[in-house]
Amino acid sequence: MNVLRKNLKSGVRLVRLDTGKLAVLAGDEVLVETGVETLATLIYDEAVADRNPAKEMRARERAHYEMQAVRSESFARRTDKSRKKGGKGGRGGV
Repeated sequence: MNVLRKNLKSGVRLVRLDTGKLAVLAGDEVLVETGVETLATLIYDEAVADRNPAKEMRARERAHYEMQAVRSESFARRTDKSRKKGGKGGRGGV
């Protein structure tokens, strides 16, 4: 058994078995055993994300920053519009 990737915090490992297949292990539990590397990698990434204790906090933090970006974009659009008042003859100019 050859360990390809491991995450110590979540206890998830991606290993290549002696048979040549890939397996994703969470502790002693086998989540998947497959010959497809892409599938094994996807399941490994999902298992790490699911078992991460700070996942909820990061999701809330990300939502906060996204909302802040939307607000600042709206503010920038409004200030750009307010600057386009034009001169003596209006926006068309004289």
